[in-house]
Amino acid sequence: MKDKLNKMIQDVMGVMPDKINIIPYTIPMETQLSYFEISKKVKENVSYEVVLQNSNWLFKDDVSNEDKKWLLAQLASIDKPEAYRIIEKYVNQASGEMLDWARIALIESRTLLESELLNENQIIISSGLGGEDNMLRYFIVFSKNDEIPFSEAQCKLIEIETQEAIEKIKGAVEEITFHPLYASILILVPFQMDVRSVLTGIIQTCNQYGSFLNVKFIITNVKKLTHNEIIHFLNKSDNNESKEE
Repeated sequence: MKDKLNKMIQDVMGVMPDKINIIPYTIPMETQLSYFEISKKVKENVSYEVVLQNSNWLFKDDVSNEDKKWLLAQLASIDKPEAYRIIEKYVNQASGEMLDWARIALIESRTLLESELLNENQIIISSGLGGEDNMLRYFIVFSKNDEIPFSEAQCKLIEIETQEAIEKIKGAVEEITFHPLYASILILVPFQMDVRSVLTGIIQTCNQYGSFLNVKFIITNVKKLTHNEIIHFLNKSDNNESKEE
């Protein structure tokens, strides 16, 4: 996963960037894709004076959300501190889908300003689950090797080994939830880390005490899966080494 992402970045930029800015919020991928699609369009013809003059539309109730979305993307494409401050002001009062949209715009605006001021190549990495600092958030599922529910000792072992392994790579375990036949885990992992090898190591360590974990696992940075989605993927997992999204 890490190697694929790094290769994509290098293919686009020619080199690895000086800084990677990870969107820290859990924002639906549909919203993120829609934002960056509009962001590309507005960059074609942007008048700083006109956009700044129209920026008060953001705070008017009679202006549609679609027009506000377009305006936010325009502001984010202007490398002026004034544009950043307007977006920041809107973020403080926005809600729902517009808050998600404004947060992405604020990150793009800050990235643009820093790139210009520091003369750095900076990029934005987006994922459904977001991240923090230089870490991406992943949703993981470990499943039982049989139909016998986890024992209390097995749950404790998974918790301890996961915590230890993730902290060792300077990541963080945010949440562990145990179900009779699987454990769902939310973790933050440094961007450059090979997540799969870390997870494989956790399973191998746990299985030294009874081989109770399936060596196949689910890993995604798109969203937290529901119980039904997890069961669906687990039922299909026999055909794959692991399931990734």
